[in-house]
Amino acid sequence: MSAAAPQMREREYMVGRRAVLIAGLVALLAVGVTVWNVNTSWDDRTRAVDALRAAQRRVADARSLFDAARDRLRQDHIEGRRVRAERDGAQLSVTLRETQLHATETDRDQSSKLRDAKNAEVAIVRQCLGGAGKALDAVQRFDTAATIAALQSVDAACRAAQAGESGPAAQYGFDFPDPFVLTVGANEYAFATNATGGNIQVLMRQADGGWTTRGDALGHFPVWAGTGRTWAPSVLARPGGFVMYYAVRDALNGHECVSRAIATAPTGPYVDTSGGPLQCGENDAIDPEPVVGADGVPVLLWVRAHPNAIMARALSADGLSFTGPEHELLHATAGWEANNVEAPSMMVTAQGTWMFFSANDWNSRHYAIGVVHCASALGPCDRSAAAPVMSSRDPIISPGGGSVFQPTPGDYRLAFHAYHEPNVGYPASRLFYVARIDLSSGRPVLVE
Repeated sequence: MSAAAPQMREREYMVGRRAVLIAGLVALLAVGVTVWNVNTSWDDRTRAVDALRAAQRRVADARSLFDAARDRLRQDHIEGRRVRAERDGAQLSVTLRETQLHATETDRDQSSKLRDAKNAEVAIVRQCLGGAGKALDAVQRFDTAATIAALQSVDAACRAAQAGESGPAAQYGFDFPDPFVLTVGANEYAFATNATGGNIQVLMRQADGGWTTRGDALGHFPVWAGTGRTWAPSVLARPGGFVMYYAVRDALNGHECVSRAIATAPTGPYVDTSGGPLQCGENDAIDPEPVVGADGVPVLLWVRAHPNAIMARALSADGLSFTGPEHELLHATAGWEANNVEAPSMMVTAQGTWMFFSANDWNSRHYAIGVVHCASALGPCDRSAAAPVMSSRDPIISPGGGSVFQPTPGDYRLAFHAYHEPNVGYPASRLFYVARIDLSSGRPVLVE
């Protein structure tokens, strides 16, 4: 139907309506004339009746035209509404198609970006694994220099690979158990149990916040110690140098013992010229860590293996020997500890002294970190509040080996290791993490 058709039919409707009105007026006029001229002749009356009847027919014809025009106009209105509805529906369909097309293009662009990002992640992971493979090959050749060079070359790639994983980001891309962080001025150094990085691994924080390996911190073993089995190192800064405490196995009797080595630089090399263990005996000794108490006296914490307990003893000013008796700070009594407490680390603040420790089996998902309040670095410690402050939660599993440090005065952090789901249990890597210690509630809370 053309656009002019409804207008033409509306004109027809108006013409029909006028015709009806005119015909009606003519009929009325004819009736009036007939009535008014009632005394006229019979022939005249006959003609008047005929005229009236003719007028009535014209009125009927006009009404038929009027009704037909009205019906056509109604049909035109209905057809117009249908056409407009079809036009609006078509426009809506076009709009929907355009929206769907735009959404498809957006999805395609996002998929392309995601594909490119995944390809980049794969390349980074391959680069990290390639460097790790070279490091392992160098370890098998007993080539320490090549091992360190391989690890240094892929530090950034391995950090980038782990940054894309869920959960808190690891500080270092390789196995770094029992971490200890030493702050010297504006610099930070991290030490850990032996792995591909050497007998005592040492890292240094970079300007970008990442850590890079500085090689093997322990340059010389004592004659009484077996090589290749060292763990849980820690360092005490003393006037004129640094003292490292570490656990090592006595080559003569197989006992696990604590020894110490000295260096003039924080990264070493540390040299141990001792004639025997600093702490050992039939009960064994592991996990040494020094702390300077509120009174300024250095104290060494360690773990007595048999019977299991965390011990403390005052050190000489140079940190090379003991000056007082042993003090037991904590032994396992809570169910979650599973008869084992270890990895002590003490935080001395103006609000009090707190000791973090690890408990349960280090190679299980039940390993966790607890904390107790102590009267001083030599105890006693309040056993009643030794609840876990960090335990396994996906993807960080078996957190432990915690060590307190201060990047800046008053800013307390806890370095710790953990497995990353699903790689749980030896020989999987225990990665290096850092959590902030919040004291606003009056009790330490770990914030990742």
